[in-house]
Parts: sequence; structure tokens; C-alpha cells
Amino acid sequence: MSLETQSFRLVVITVGTLINFFVAMVIGFSRQLHYPRHLYWVAISLINQFCIIQAIIHIVAIMGNNKVACQIFVLSAGVYYTIVLTFLALTALDRYLAITRYDWYKEKVTNRGTIFLLSIAFAVTYGAATSPFWTGFKSIKNCTINMTHMHVILIYDLLLGILCVILHAMIFVRSRKIRNEQPSNFLQTSIALKFRTNLSIGLHSTLGFPVIEEPRQQRNEMNEGNSVENEADATGNALQQHLESQMDDPLCFSWFANRSKINRQEIRAALSLSINMLPFWLCTFPVTLNAIAIYWCVRLQMNCPTVFRINPYLTDLFLIHTVYNPLMYMFNSKEFKRALIHLRKKILFSFSSNIHG
Repeated sequence: MSLETQSFRLVVITVGTLINFFVAMVIGFSRQLHYPRHLYWVAISLINQFCIIQAIIHIVAIMGNNKVACQIFVLSAGVYYTIVLTFLALTALDRYLAITRYDWYKEKVTNRGTIFLLSIAFAVTYGAATSPFWTGFKSIKNCTINMTHMHVILIYDLLLGILCVILHAMIFVRSRKIRNEQPSNFLQTSIALKFRTNLSIGLHSTLGFPVIEEPRQQRNEMNEGNSVENEADATGNALQQHLESQMDDPLCFSWFANRSKINRQEIRAALSLSINMLPFWLCTFPVTLNAIAIYWCVRLQMNCPTVFRINPYLTDLFLIHTVYNPLMYMFNSKEFKRALIHLRKKILFSFSSNIHG
């Protein structure tokens, strides 16, 4: 391993570790982000950290000629990326259900269920990927990666990645369609309205598009944080439960009558996920395809100098996904930005109180 390669990987490892822990900490300490769509990103950040640890083990195994580190690396080679893909596929499925089956999603999907699903997905994926070793068919004692085993994992990664791309394309098309079908006056910035719950005027609408539920944002971030903390459903609406029925009031929103609801935050999260993840596949697919090509070059005893020459560079490019994923989430999630501002104000207020107290 050259000095340039080692330096590059150490920089990515350092930056990736800081960013992934930052994302996990902000979501963990911000109650307004305690919803399934954000829990997936905590899980992805944690698995990214496992990928970073795997990269550190790789460096130790090569530079220090450490056999134990080499065996650990062989055991988990390629597994954590498969888990990342699995989590991203589940995230895409979560977004798709949130915009196509909103009422069911709001009622059935919970934080506890999401954590349980992610835990099961992690255990099953890791157990299946490493099963040749703990069942005795393969051994890590010789400290070499089995090409056939890696080929199977890479083929699975490729199929899983294609499935994710299809899901993201469907999400993007569906989200754009829903947004374009909304009335222009509803798509604009919301204004403060006061509803009276004793009105019983009913109006009927014949429009055929779904209704978007738009949380009313507070002017003060502290008040916004408090209002979100009182919400208990899986959608993360910044509304009290009684406001949900008021949003259905056909007196002011006649097009809401008898229409299925879709939360605007769910649509934003779905669009953001699709826009950010498609470039991720484009960056990681070449790595998978090149590794598959290496397998067949060895298997067929072909001379493929280009494939072997570009493999180290693609491996370094592949490591960038541990930085790319959390960065795109931070930059494109408005909920994360608001939670970060709220958390910053909360910390400054606590710090100021301790000084003056």
C-alpha cells in the first residue's frame, strides 16, 4: 500500500467517523427526529462506521502484517456493504409505502417496529453472508478471501442495488406526480389560520388527486421543537393530534373532502432520498462490476491487466460512500437542519444558564 493510498484512506476514515457519529448524535438527541425515516439513517451511519472499522483493519493487516487482523478482515469482507445496501433498500421501501399507503403507514409503522426490522435485517444478512465460515465450509485461518464466496456476495449486491434503483425511480416519479397534482395555492407557503371545531359545513369535491398534509411550522424554533415532541405517530407531523381533523375541514380546504392523505414531509424525504441515492449507486456499481470481472478473469484464466490495475482506485472510491451518505442526508433534510438549529439553541441556552446560575 503506497503512502498516498494510506493517507487518502486515513483522511476518509477520520472525516467519515466524525460525520457519521455527528448524524447519529443529532438524531439521538433530537426528539423531533425520532421517526422511522430518520432511524434508518442512524442505522446506515452505524453500518458506515463498521465499514470504516473494516478499512482500518485492512490497513493494520497489510501494514502491520497482523494475521489476526487479516482473519477478521476476511470474515467480514464485503459484508458491511451488503448490509448498507439492505438498509438502503428498506429505507426506499419505507419511503414508497409512506407516499403510496400513507394512512396504513401512519397507523402501522412505529419506531419500535423499525428498530426491530433493522435488527433482524442486520442479523440475517450478516449471518447469511458469513455462514460459509461458521458452518465449516470455508476457513479464515489461511487468511485469504475466497473468490467464489465473494462472487456470490457481489452478485447479490448487484441485484439488490438494481432493485433499489428501481424503487428510487418509482418513488421519484410518484412524488413528482403528487406534487404536480396539488392546487397551486396549496403548494405555496402556508399561512397561519385559526380553525373552529364546531363548524359542520360540508362541501364536496370532485377532484381526483391525493391530499398532502402540510405541517404548520412555528416561527420560533424552540416552540417548533416542543410541538414536534408532542407528536406520537410515524409521520413526524409538527401538529397536535386534534389539528389533523381541523386540516380536513372542508370549509377552508374544500379539495380535502374524501381524499386520501399524504404527508408533505414524507414526500420531501422520499424525493431527497431518491435524488441523493441514485448518484450513490452510480459510484458504487463500478466497484461491484469490476470485482465480478476480476472473478471471471481468474476463473477463466484470462489476461485482464486493466481490470486489476484500476481495482485499487475503485476500492478507494468505494470508501467515499461512508462520507457521501451522511453528508447528503445532512445537506438535503430540512428536518435535520431544523433539529440541528433547535439543538444548538438548546445547548447554548443550557450553557448560558449554567454560567449565570
